[in-house]
Amino acid sequence: MQTTFRRLAWLPLLLACSCTETVKEQVANPEIGDVYVVQFQPQGTTTTRYFFYHLYRVTPDSAYLHPARQDSPTAEADLRQLAFEPSPTTIGYTRAQLLELLQEQPGDVTKSRLVQVRRP
Repeated sequence: MQTTFRRLAWLPLLLACSCTETVKEQVANPEIGDVYVVQFQPQGTTTTRYFFYHLYRVTPDSAYLHPARQDSPTAEADLRQLAFEPSPTTIGYTRAQLLELLQEQPGDVTKSRLVQVRRP
């Protein structure tokens, strides 16, 4: 009986985990309005900073993002303060390239990688 209870005790945790999309799943299925949170280290420092990209357009094979005008010391920055605006620095990625953002790229001195998707 005690073993059955232990098995059942894990059930709520398993159900909660199965309902939450991972970052990889969110990137594989981009939605307009997503905000990509990229962790990086400014060159020459060991300080962790975060930069934000707003996904404004999705096509069957690509996604288009506007960068924020400033970075933040935390991933939980108030998105209203980051000034996402259309600009000449709009960035387009293929779906495969989006998934590559999850990994540090060889030779990247800033150690940049996508760590979170903030979905409205």
